[in-house]
Amino acid sequence: MTFKLVITLASVWVDPVETIVSWRDATRSPTVTMVDPSSQQDQDAATARAVARAVAELRRAEGLTLDDLADRAGLHRTSIGLIERGERLLSLTSAAMIASAFGMRLSDLIAYAEREETLTNPTGDRQTPSGAVVIHQRTPKRMVSLSHASNDAVFRKLTGMGVDAVLSAVESTYETMDLIDDELIAKDSPPMSRLVELANLSSMIGNLLGAGLASASAGAYMRNRPHAFPDLVPLRDGLPDLELKTALEANRPKGHLPKAGTYITFRYVLADRDGRYRRGKESRGDTAWIWEVRAGSLGEEDFAVSSTAGDSGKTAQIRNDSLLGMMRIYYVPELLPYASRIGPYGEVPKDSLW
Repeated sequence: MTFKLVITLASVWVDPVETIVSWRDATRSPTVTMVDPSSQQDQDAATARAVARAVAELRRAEGLTLDDLADRAGLHRTSIGLIERGERLLSLTSAAMIASAFGMRLSDLIAYAEREETLTNPTGDRQTPSGAVVIHQRTPKRMVSLSHASNDAVFRKLTGMGVDAVLSAVESTYETMDLIDDELIAKDSPPMSRLVELANLSSMIGNLLGAGLASASAGAYMRNRPHAFPDLVPLRDGLPDLELKTALEANRPKGHLPKAGTYITFRYVLADRDGRYRRGKESRGDTAWIWEVRAGSLGEEDFAVSSTAGDSGKTAQIRNDSLLGMMRIYYVPELLPYASRIGPYGEVPKDSLW
C-alpha cells in the first residue's frame, strides 16, 4: 500500500511547487518528488470547460433559452452565452448559481460533467489526454416528488424526523448508485444490478439509505456499526432506535432474527434509468427505484421465522398483515409491482391513515 502526503510550498522568490512524499508501509522509506503545479492548473481549466459544456447541454435538454436560464440563475444572458462558448471561465459563484437553477448542488454539477467526460480521437476511440474532450449524452439527476409522500406529521411523531428526510435519503441513494453505474458503464462493464446477487443489491441499497437518512436527520440519528442492531442510533432523548429493511418488488422485508422495535421498510423495483417500469422478472431494468416506504413499531410476533433452503440460516420475515399495518409514507403508483393498482398495497381510500 502506498501513502502520499502532498505539501504546497510557496515564497516570494520561488514559484509554488508541490512536494509529494510517498512511502511504503513495510519500509517507511520516503521518496520525495517535486511536481510543477501547471499540470493541475491545466486539469482545473479542463474541468471548468467541461462544466461549461455541461451547462449548455443541460440547458438544451430542458428546452431553456439563454434568457430562461439567466432568469433562473440570476445572471445576465450574455454571461451565460460567453460561458457556454468557452469565452469566459465559469467562476465558483456563477457555477453554484447555475447549478441551483437546474435544481442541483454545485458538487452535482461538477460530478455531472466529470463522470461523463470521455477522451476520444477522431475515430471515437478512447485515448490519452492529448485527444479532444467531448461530453456524451447523460441522464439527468433522479429526483423524487413530494406528491408521492404522505403522513408527515405521524412519521415525525414516530421518529422525530419529517418525511423530507426520507426523500433526501432516497435521492442521495439514487445519486450514489448512478455514479457507480456511470463509472462501470464507462469501463464497458454491466451496471451494478447485473454484477451482484439481488440479495446483495438490496443490502447495498439499505446501507446507502441508512447513511442518507442519518445525514438528513439534522443530527437526530447516527449510523450504527455494520451488522449491528439498530441501524440508526438516536442522538437525542426520547427518540427510538430505528431499524431499516429493504426488499425487492413485492417481497416482504426480512432479517435474521425477529426483534421488536421501530422499523422503516423500503421496497424497490428494477426499472429503466428514466423510470419506465414493466412488471415481471424478464422485464426488469438495470436501475433501482424505490416504490414504497413504510414505518411503524413491530413486535417479535410480527415476524414469521423460517429456516428454508437457500436462506443463510434462520430468517425472520415481516408478516403480511403486520407490513400492511405499518404507515405508508412514500408510494409511487407507476412502480407498483402488483397486477392491480386497487388493493391493499396499491391505491387506498383517501380517508385511510395508511
